[in-house]
Amino acid sequence: MRLRLFSTLFLALIGMLTACQDEAKKDSEPSAEISKSELLAMVMIDGKYGYIDTLGGFVIEPKYPLARSFSNGFACVNIDGIRTDLINGAVGGEYIFIDPAGTVQFGEKTFSQPTSFYEGYAPVRMPDDKVGFIDTSGTLVAEGFDAMMPFSEGLAAALDLENETIGYVDTKGDWKIKLHVDYTLGDFHQGRTFFMKDQKYGFINSSGQEVVPATYEGTYDYYEGLAAYLQDDMFGFLDLEGAVAIPNIYEDVADFSEGLCAVQKDGKWGFINKQNEVVIPFQYPAVRSFNEGVAAVQLDGKVGFITADGNWLVEPKYGNALDFKNGFAIVQSDLKLGYINREGVEVISPRFERADNFVNPQESNPILKVN
Repeated sequence: MRLRLFSTLFLALIGMLTACQDEAKKDSEPSAEISKSELLAMVMIDGKYGYIDTLGGFVIEPKYPLARSFSNGFACVNIDGIRTDLINGAVGGEYIFIDPAGTVQFGEKTFSQPTSFYEGYAPVRMPDDKVGFIDTSGTLVAEGFDAMMPFSEGLAAALDLENETIGYVDTKGDWKIKLHVDYTLGDFHQGRTFFMKDQKYGFINSSGQEVVPATYEGTYDYYEGLAAYLQDDMFGFLDLEGAVAIPNIYEDVADFSEGLCAVQKDGKWGFINKQNEVVIPFQYPAVRSFNEGVAAVQLDGKVGFITADGNWLVEPKYGNALDFKNGFAIVQSDLKLGYINREGVEVISPRFERADNFVNPQESNPILKVN
Protein backbone atom coordinates (compact mmCIF):
# COMPACT_ATOMS: atom_id res chain seq x y z
CA MET A 1 0.00 0.00 0.00
CA ARG A 2 1.48 3.31 -1.00
CA LEU A 3 -0.31 6.57 -1.47
CA ARG A 4 -0.28 8.23 -4.85
CA LEU A 5 -1.61 11.76 -4.48
CA PHE A 6 -1.82 12.65 -8.18
CA SER A 7 -3.83 10.28 -10.31
CA THR A 8 -1.56 10.84 -13.33
CA LEU A 9 1.98 9.58 -12.78
CA PHE A 10 4.57 9.99 -15.48
CA LEU A 11 7.31 8.11 -13.67
CA ALA A 12 6.89 4.34 -13.44
CA LEU A 13 7.99 3.02 -10.04
CA ILE A 14 8.75 -0.69 -10.36
CA GLY A 15 9.54 -2.80 -7.27
CA MET A 16 12.07 -5.67 -7.13
CA LEU A 17 10.61 -7.90 -4.42
CA THR A 18 6.93 -8.69 -4.80
CA ALA A 19 6.74 -10.02 -1.25
CA CYS A 20 7.60 -6.56 0.04
CA GLN A 21 5.67 -3.30 -0.10
CA ASP A 22 6.63 -0.84 -2.83
CA GLU A 23 8.95 1.62 -1.20
CA ALA A 24 8.96 5.35 -1.63
CA LYS A 25 12.20 6.54 -0.25
CA LYS A 26 12.52 10.10 0.95
CA ASP A 27 14.87 12.39 -0.85
CA SER A 28 18.17 13.00 0.89
CA GLU A 29 19.02 16.55 1.90
CA PRO A 30 20.85 18.66 -0.71
CA SER A 31 24.60 18.40 -0.25
CA ALA A 32 26.57 21.51 0.66
CA GLU A 33 29.65 19.92 -0.95
CA ILE A 34 28.44 19.92 -4.54
CA SER A 35 27.54 22.87 -6.73
CA LYS A 36 24.45 22.94 -8.91
CA SER A 37 26.69 22.64 -11.96
CA GLU A 38 27.67 19.13 -10.80
CA LEU A 39 24.10 17.85 -10.43
CA LEU A 40 22.85 15.38 -13.03
CA ALA A 41 19.37 14.31 -14.12
CA MET A 42 18.37 11.27 -16.12
CA VAL A 43 16.03 12.10 -19.03
CA MET A 44 14.58 10.40 -22.08
CA ILE A 45 14.32 11.97 -25.51
CA ASP A 46 13.38 10.17 -28.74
CA GLY A 47 13.09 6.91 -26.83
CA LYS A 48 16.63 6.94 -25.42
CA TYR A 49 17.96 7.83 -21.96
CA GLY A 50 20.86 10.14 -21.24
CA TYR A 51 21.95 12.54 -18.49
CA ILE A 52 21.82 16.34 -18.47
CA ASP A 53 23.34 19.10 -16.36
CA THR A 54 21.35 21.95 -14.81
CA LEU A 55 21.71 24.02 -17.97
CA GLY A 56 19.92 21.31 -19.94
CA GLY A 57 22.96 20.16 -21.89
CA PHE A 58 23.72 16.47 -22.27
CA VAL A 59 26.68 15.30 -20.19
CA ILE A 60 26.05 11.72 -21.35
CA GLU A 61 24.31 11.53 -24.70
CA PRO A 62 20.91 9.77 -24.92
CA LYS A 63 21.68 6.27 -26.15
CA TYR A 64 20.34 3.81 -23.57
CA PRO A 65 16.96 2.03 -23.98
CA LEU A 66 16.65 1.84 -20.19
CA ALA A 67 18.55 3.56 -17.38
CA ARG A 68 18.46 4.59 -13.75
CA SER A 69 19.56 7.70 -11.92
CA PHE A 70 23.00 8.02 -10.37
CA SER A 71 23.43 6.86 -6.79
CA ASN A 72 26.65 6.30 -4.85
CA GLY A 73 28.63 7.34 -7.94
CA PHE A 74 27.12 4.89 -10.43
CA ALA A 75 24.16 4.53 -12.77
CA CYS A 76 22.85 1.28 -14.21
CA VAL A 77 22.08 1.38 -17.94
CA ASN A 78 20.98 -1.08 -20.59
CA ILE A 79 23.12 -1.79 -23.66
CA ASP A 80 22.06 -3.64 -26.81
CA GLY A 81 18.45 -3.96 -25.69
CA ILE A 82 15.38 -2.91 -27.64
CA ARG A 83 12.99 -0.44 -26.13
CA THR A 84 9.34 -1.43 -26.15
CA ASP A 85 6.32 0.03 -24.43
CA LEU A 86 4.67 -3.40 -24.48
CA ILE A 87 6.46 -4.23 -21.20
CA ASN A 88 7.25 -0.64 -20.20
CA GLY A 89 10.98 -1.03 -20.59
CA ALA A 90 13.66 -2.77 -22.62
CA VAL A 91 13.81 -6.27 -24.07
CA GLY A 92 17.11 -8.10 -24.15
CA GLY A 93 20.55 -6.64 -23.88
CA GLU A 94 22.62 -6.44 -20.74
CA TYR A 95 23.09 -3.99 -17.89
CA ILE A 96 26.29 -2.20 -16.97
CA PHE A 97 27.30 0.52 -14.52
CA ILE A 98 28.70 3.84 -15.68
CA ASP A 99 30.25 6.74 -13.74
CA PRO A 100 29.21 10.42 -14.16
CA ALA A 101 31.62 10.75 -17.09
CA GLY A 102 29.88 7.86 -18.88
CA THR A 103 32.81 5.47 -18.41
CA VAL A 104 31.92 1.80 -18.00
CA GLN A 105 32.82 0.46 -14.54
CA PHE A 106 33.78 -2.86 -12.93
CA GLY A 107 35.79 -4.12 -15.89
CA GLU A 108 32.72 -3.94 -18.13
CA LYS A 109 31.03 -6.62 -16.00
CA THR A 110 27.41 -7.07 -17.14
CA PHE A 111 24.24 -7.94 -15.27
CA SER A 112 20.96 -9.53 -16.32
CA GLN A 113 18.59 -7.03 -14.67
CA PRO A 114 18.57 -3.31 -13.84
CA THR A 115 19.63 -2.40 -10.31
CA SER A 116 20.87 0.57 -8.28
CA PHE A 117 23.31 1.26 -5.49
CA TYR A 118 21.94 2.50 -2.20
CA GLU A 119 23.97 2.87 0.98
CA GLY A 120 26.93 1.50 -0.98
CA TYR A 121 25.42 -1.80 -2.14
CA ALA A 122 23.39 -3.00 -5.13
CA PRO A 123 21.27 -6.18 -5.41
CA VAL A 124 22.14 -8.28 -8.50
CA ARG A 125 20.70 -11.44 -10.01
CA MET A 126 23.19 -14.27 -10.49
CA PRO A 127 23.45 -16.75 -13.42
CA ASP A 128 21.70 -19.42 -11.29
CA ASP A 129 18.76 -16.99 -10.89
CA LYS A 130 19.61 -16.39 -7.24
CA VAL A 131 20.13 -12.85 -5.94
CA GLY A 132 23.15 -11.39 -4.20
CA PHE A 133 24.62 -7.92 -3.75
CA ILE A 134 27.80 -6.12 -4.76
CA ASP A 135 29.72 -3.24 -3.19
CA THR A 136 30.98 -0.11 -4.96
CA SER A 137 34.14 -1.92 -6.10
CA GLY A 138 31.94 -4.36 -8.01
CA THR A 139 32.85 -7.19 -5.62
CA LEU A 140 30.17 -9.75 -4.83
CA VAL A 141 29.60 -9.59 -1.07
CA ALA A 142 26.95 -12.29 -0.64
CA GLU A 143 24.61 -14.43 -2.75
CA GLY A 144 22.08 -17.24 -2.52
CA PHE A 145 18.87 -15.31 -1.89
CA ASP A 146 15.69 -15.65 -3.92
CA ALA A 147 14.94 -11.94 -3.76
CA MET A 148 16.33 -8.87 -2.05
CA MET A 149 15.41 -5.22 -1.52
CA PRO A 150 17.98 -2.40 -1.42
CA PHE A 151 19.64 -1.61 1.90
CA SER A 152 17.97 0.84 4.24
CA GLU A 153 19.58 1.79 7.55
CA GLY A 154 22.13 -0.98 7.07
CA LEU A 155 19.62 -3.80 6.58
CA ALA A 156 18.09 -5.31 3.44
CA ALA A 157 14.91 -7.37 3.24
CA ALA A 158 15.73 -10.77 1.76
CA LEU A 159 13.90 -13.97 0.85
CA ASP A 160 15.05 -17.61 1.14
CA LEU A 161 12.30 -19.84 -0.23
CA GLU A 162 14.06 -23.15 0.42
CA ASN A 163 14.16 -22.43 4.14
CA GLU A 164 10.80 -20.60 4.11
CA THR A 165 12.54 -17.51 5.50
CA ILE A 166 11.99 -13.83 4.96
CA GLY A 167 13.82 -11.23 7.01
CA TYR A 168 16.80 -8.89 6.97
CA VAL A 169 20.49 -9.32 6.28
CA ASP A 170 23.35 -6.96 7.14
CA THR A 171 26.00 -5.59 4.78
CA LYS A 172 27.99 -8.83 5.14
CA GLY A 173 25.03 -10.91 4.04
CA ASP A 174 24.40 -12.38 7.50
CA TRP A 175 20.82 -12.83 8.67
CA LYS A 176 19.92 -10.43 11.48
CA ILE A 177 16.17 -10.98 11.54
CA LYS A 178 14.47 -14.20 10.44
CA LEU A 179 10.73 -14.63 10.01
CA HIS A 180 8.51 -17.14 8.26
CA VAL A 181 7.66 -16.46 4.61
CA ASP A 182 4.02 -15.78 5.46
CA TYR A 183 5.15 -12.32 6.62
CA THR A 184 5.32 -9.29 4.32
CA LEU A 185 8.04 -6.75 5.12
CA GLY A 186 9.08 -3.20 4.18
CA ASP A 187 12.19 -1.04 4.53
CA PHE A 188 13.58 0.38 7.76
CA HIS A 189 12.86 4.03 8.51
CA GLN A 190 13.83 5.56 11.85
CA GLY A 191 14.63 2.12 13.26
CA ARG A 192 11.21 0.70 12.39
CA THR A 193 9.73 -1.29 9.53
CA PHE A 194 6.18 -2.40 8.91
CA PHE A 195 5.27 -6.07 8.76
CA MET A 196 2.06 -7.71 7.61
CA LYS A 197 0.77 -10.99 9.01
CA ASP A 198 -2.69 -12.45 8.53
CA GLN A 199 -3.69 -9.31 6.59
CA LYS A 200 -2.91 -7.03 9.56
CA TYR A 201 -0.04 -4.54 9.87
CA GLY A 202 2.34 -3.64 12.69
CA PHE A 203 5.99 -2.60 13.18
CA ILE A 204 9.21 -4.29 14.31
CA ASN A 205 12.49 -2.64 15.29
CA SER A 206 15.98 -3.37 13.96
CA SER A 207 16.41 -6.11 16.58
CA GLY A 208 13.35 -7.92 15.26
CA GLN A 209 11.23 -7.04 18.28
CA GLU A 210 7.57 -6.28 17.73
CA VAL A 211 7.03 -2.68 18.84
CA VAL A 212 3.56 -2.21 17.34
CA PRO A 213 1.31 -5.30 17.21
CA ALA A 214 -0.22 -6.33 13.90
CA THR A 215 -3.66 -4.85 14.52
CA TYR A 216 -4.04 -2.29 11.74
CA GLU A 217 -5.59 -2.49 8.28
CA GLY A 218 -2.56 -0.73 6.82
CA THR A 219 0.46 1.40 7.67
CA TYR A 220 2.93 3.76 6.00
CA ASP A 221 6.59 4.21 6.96
CA TYR A 222 7.87 6.36 9.82
CA TYR A 223 9.02 9.86 8.92
CA GLU A 224 9.75 12.62 11.40
CA GLY A 225 8.70 10.33 14.24
CA LEU A 226 5.21 9.53 12.94
CA ALA A 227 3.73 6.75 10.80
CA ALA A 228 0.27 6.67 9.26
CA TYR A 229 -2.08 3.85 10.22
CA LEU A 230 -5.37 2.74 8.68
CA GLN A 231 -8.20 1.56 10.90
CA ASP A 232 -11.90 1.41 10.07
CA ASP A 233 -11.04 2.81 6.62
CA MET A 234 -9.70 6.05 8.11
CA PHE A 235 -6.12 7.25 8.64
CA GLY A 236 -4.31 8.58 11.69
CA PHE A 237 -0.71 8.59 12.96
CA LEU A 238 1.31 6.60 15.49
CA ASP A 239 4.42 7.75 17.37
CA LEU A 240 7.59 5.66 17.54
CA GLU A 241 6.30 3.75 20.56
CA GLY A 242 3.07 2.86 18.78
CA ALA A 243 0.82 5.27 20.68
CA VAL A 244 -1.82 7.15 18.73
CA ALA A 245 -0.50 10.67 18.12
CA ILE A 246 -3.24 11.77 15.71
CA PRO A 247 -6.59 9.96 15.64
CA ASN A 248 -7.83 8.24 12.51
CA ILE A 249 -10.11 10.95 11.18
CA TYR A 250 -8.74 11.36 7.63
CA GLU A 251 -9.79 9.70 4.40
CA ASP A 252 -6.21 9.56 3.10
CA VAL A 253 -2.81 10.89 4.13
CA ALA A 254 0.79 11.24 2.95
CA ASP A 255 3.95 11.18 5.12
CA PHE A 256 5.12 14.01 7.35
CA SER A 257 7.73 16.13 5.64
CA GLU A 258 9.22 19.39 6.92
CA GLY A 259 6.78 19.32 9.82
CA LEU A 260 3.67 19.19 7.65
CA CYS A 261 1.54 16.40 6.23
CA ALA A 262 -0.97 16.30 3.40
CA VAL A 263 -4.31 14.87 4.58
CA GLN A 264 -7.68 14.43 2.90
CA LYS A 265 -11.07 15.25 4.38
CA ASP A 266 -14.43 15.42 2.61
CA GLY A 267 -12.63 14.66 -0.64
CA LYS A 268 -10.27 17.66 -0.46
CA TRP A 269 -6.62 17.87 0.54
CA GLY A 270 -4.98 20.25 2.99
CA PHE A 271 -2.01 20.19 5.37
CA ILE A 272 -1.73 19.65 9.13
CA ASN A 273 1.16 19.99 11.57
CA LYS A 274 2.23 17.45 14.19
CA GLN A 275 -0.26 18.89 16.66
CA ASN A 276 -3.03 17.99 14.20
CA GLU A 277 -3.72 21.65 13.52
CA VAL A 278 -4.86 22.56 10.02
CA VAL A 279 -2.29 25.00 8.65
CA ILE A 280 -3.39 25.00 4.97
CA PRO A 281 -7.15 24.52 4.45
CA PHE A 282 -8.77 21.58 2.69
CA GLN A 283 -9.21 22.92 -0.82
CA TYR A 284 -7.12 20.90 -3.30
CA PRO A 285 -8.23 17.87 -5.37
CA ALA A 286 -4.63 16.54 -5.28
CA VAL A 287 -1.33 17.50 -3.65
CA ARG A 288 2.23 16.36 -3.04
CA SER A 289 4.29 16.66 0.14
CA PHE A 290 6.41 19.66 1.09
CA ASN A 291 10.03 19.43 0.04
CA GLU A 292 12.51 22.31 0.18
CA GLY A 293 9.71 24.50 1.55
CA VAL A 294 7.39 23.99 -1.44
CA ALA A 295 4.58 21.59 -2.36
CA ALA A 296 2.92 20.89 -5.70
CA VAL A 297 -0.88 21.16 -5.59
CA GLN A 298 -3.66 20.83 -8.12
CA LEU A 299 -6.43 23.37 -8.54
CA ASP A 300 -8.93 23.71 -11.40
CA GLY A 301 -7.24 20.88 -13.26
CA LYS A 302 -3.78 22.46 -13.29
CA VAL A 303 -0.76 22.05 -11.01
CA GLY A 304 1.22 24.81 -9.30
CA PHE A 305 3.41 25.17 -6.22
CA ILE A 306 2.64 26.67 -2.82
CA THR A 307 4.95 27.69 0.02
CA ALA A 308 4.45 26.59 3.64
CA ASP A 309 2.26 29.64 4.35
CA GLY A 310 -0.15 28.55 1.60
CA ASN A 311 0.84 31.28 -0.87
CA TRP A 312 1.58 30.58 -4.52
CA LEU A 313 5.17 30.25 -5.66
CA VAL A 314 3.92 29.16 -9.09
CA GLU A 315 0.24 29.52 -9.89
CA PRO A 316 -1.43 26.45 -11.42
CA LYS A 317 -0.44 26.05 -15.07
CA TYR A 318 1.17 22.61 -15.44
CA GLY A 319 -0.33 19.24 -16.27
CA ASN A 320 1.68 17.63 -13.47
CA ALA A 321 4.75 18.19 -11.34
CA LEU A 322 7.05 16.41 -8.90
CA ASP A 323 8.70 17.49 -5.63
CA PHE A 324 11.66 19.84 -5.47
CA LYS A 325 15.06 18.24 -5.00
CA ASN A 326 18.39 20.07 -4.97
CA GLY A 327 16.65 23.25 -6.04
CA PHE A 328 14.77 21.92 -9.08
CA ALA A 329 11.37 20.34 -9.76
CA ILE A 330 10.10 18.41 -12.77
CA VAL A 331 7.05 19.92 -14.48
CA GLN A 332 4.85 18.60 -17.27
CA SER A 333 3.40 20.64 -20.10
CA ASP A 334 1.83 19.27 -23.30
CA LEU A 335 2.92 15.77 -22.20
CA LYS A 336 6.59 16.84 -22.15
CA LEU A 337 8.80 17.28 -19.07
CA GLY A 338 11.11 20.10 -18.05
CA TYR A 339 12.42 21.77 -14.90
CA ILE A 340 11.76 24.87 -12.82
CA ASN A 341 14.08 26.33 -10.17
CA ARG A 342 13.29 27.29 -6.58
CA GLU A 343 12.20 30.77 -7.73
CA GLY A 344 9.59 29.16 -9.96
CA VAL A 345 11.42 30.04 -13.17
CA GLU A 346 11.27 27.49 -16.00
CA VAL A 347 14.98 26.91 -16.54
CA ILE A 348 14.73 23.87 -18.85
CA SER A 349 11.71 23.94 -21.13
CA PRO A 350 9.54 20.81 -21.27
CA ARG A 351 10.90 18.64 -24.07
CA PHE A 352 11.66 15.28 -22.50
CA GLU A 353 9.50 12.15 -22.63
CA ARG A 354 10.62 11.00 -19.17
CA ALA A 355 12.73 12.58 -16.49
CA ASP A 356 14.05 12.13 -12.97
CA ASN A 357 15.25 14.61 -10.35
CA PHE A 358 18.58 16.40 -10.41
CA VAL A 359 20.80 14.52 -7.98
CA ASN A 360 24.27 14.63 -6.53
CA PRO A 361 25.65 11.51 -8.28
CA GLN A 362 27.76 10.58 -5.25
CA GLU A 363 24.91 10.48 -2.72
CA SER A 364 22.53 7.63 -1.99
CA ASN A 365 19.57 8.75 -4.05
CA PRO A 366 16.02 7.45 -3.99
CA ILE A 367 15.70 4.35 -6.12
CA LEU A 368 13.07 5.37 -8.65
CA LYS A 369 12.87 2.53 -11.13
CA VAL A 370 12.09 4.60 -14.20
CA ASN A 371 11.48 2.45 -17.25
